[in-house]
Amino acid sequence: MKSAVLIAAVCNFLVKIIIVRIHREKFQKIDTEMQEYIINANEDEMTVLQKYVNKCWIFQGFMTCSYYLISIGVITGPLFLPQKFPCDAVYPFPIDSIIISTIVYLHQSIVGFQCSAGMALDCQAAVFLWYISARLEILAKQMKNINNFKDLRSFITIHQNILRSADEVIYVIRFIFFTTIFLAKFGMTFGVIILLSNQPMVVKIQFTVLVISVSMSVFVCIWPAEKLINVSGNRMARNIFHVSLTHPPAMRKLWLSVIRRTQTPITIKVVGFMDALSYEFFSSFLSTAFSYITALRVVVQT
Repeated sequence: MKSAVLIAAVCNFLVKIIIVRIHREKFQKIDTEMQEYIINANEDEMTVLQKYVNKCWIFQGFMTCSYYLISIGVITGPLFLPQKFPCDAVYPFPIDSIIISTIVYLHQSIVGFQCSAGMALDCQAAVFLWYISARLEILAKQMKNINNFKDLRSFITIHQNILRSADEVIYVIRFIFFTTIFLAKFGMTFGVIILLSNQPMVVKIQFTVLVISVSMSVFVCIWPAEKLINVSGNRMARNIFHVSLTHPPAMRKLWLSVIRRTQTPITIKVVGFMDALSYEFFSSFLSTAFSYITALRVVVQT
């Protein structure tokens, strides 16, 4: 069971590396666009961007550190457990010599940190979503400055450009989030089996931290996705409604095109495999996980 959880972590890293490798040019384009926008942002725009940074940096920094601390905990496991290596792997060659044992230990340690890097990739993907949400909020604040058709057309153009950027971001990160959520279910299930089985206390502590971290890694994906739904949907529509009240009928007709678009907020999903990420999705995920835990506990006790 312990090996199954570790295999899931390795698969998580490998799949995400493949995704990033395939879409590396798109990732680079998005990152460059974000950096250029931040460099050229005015004072009001920087205020909104800083608000988003203050909102999420503690949580995302904590999660990034926790991923590496988990690997450190597993790597140092042999100091407290009757095992030679962090992972109970079987090798087709003798590993009794000090040199071979050292190489194997270092290899498993490097793989552990690579798995942590694969999990931390979710935080980078979440930053792109926070950036899109900040752009939309900045645009919503600029509505009050629209007084004529020229300003309105400029607003619509910027709005369309942001939506286009959002589509590019979601296209490349949705599979990263899908990989995280799919393997999180797998890892939590086998992690709970280990917790319910007869294992040393050190192992149970390791996997307790792992299960909690895995569930929180799903929230890393959910939180910015929920924010993006709100900013691109109802909040944008409400702002348009209040601003358009003072505009002539001809301008209101143009506003209708934007309002219609806000009726379909920006969501992250994989059709047929993963529903739109939101707080509702997260509650359903936890509910399913707890039902699995209850069922496994009954099976183990009987």
